[in-house]
Amino acid sequence: MYKCVLVVLMVGLVVGSACVLAGPAQEVLGDLAETERSARVVTGITSIGLGVAIGVGSYVFLAGSGMEIYGAIAGGLVALPGVVMLLLPSEAERACYDACDSEVESAFALERLAAQGRLNRYISGAANLAAGVVSLLYPYNYFTSYDYVITAVSSFGMAVIDFLLPSKEEIAYAKYEALAAQTP
Repeated sequence: MYKCVLVVLMVGLVVGSACVLAGPAQEVLGDLAETERSARVVTGITSIGLGVAIGVGSYVFLAGSGMEIYGAIAGGLVALPGVVMLLLPSEAERACYDACDSEVESAFALERLAAQGRLNRYISGAANLAAGVVSLLYPYNYFTSYDYVITAVSSFGMAVIDFLLPSKEEIAYAKYEALAAQTP
C-alpha cells in the first residue's frame, strides 16, 4: 500500500518538475499550439454546424421540388472544411508535438513559425494590394456606380492591415525573445 502511494507521489513529482523546468520557448510554443487548437476546434464546429443548418434548411425548404438533394449537397460542401479542420492539426500543434520536449527545438520551431507567418502575411498583403489596383483599373458597377471604389478601398485597407500588423506566430516569437532575455 505504501509502495503504491510512494510510486504515485514519485510520478507526480516527476511530471510536476517537468512542467516547472519548461523553458520560455516550450511555454510560448505550448501556448501558441493550444490557442491554435482552440481556434481550429471552434472554426471546425462552426463550419459543421452551418453546413448542417444549410443542408437541413434547404432540404426542408426545397421539399417536393426535386431539388432537395442539391440543398443537402450544399450543406455538405459547407461542412466538409470543418471536418477536415477538426481532423488535421495546425502547423503550431505539429511543431509543439515534435519540439515541445526540447527548449532549443522549441525555439527553432517558434522562429520557423514566425518566418512562415511573416511570409503568409506579406503574400496576403500583396494579393490584397493587387486586388485593389485591379478593381481601380477595371471598374465595374454591379449594384451602385461606386462598387469598384468600395472594393479598392477595402482591398487596400486589408493590405495595410496585412503589412502592418504582425501574425500571431510573430507575436509569439517576440514574446519568447522577451522572456528569454529576462531568463538568467
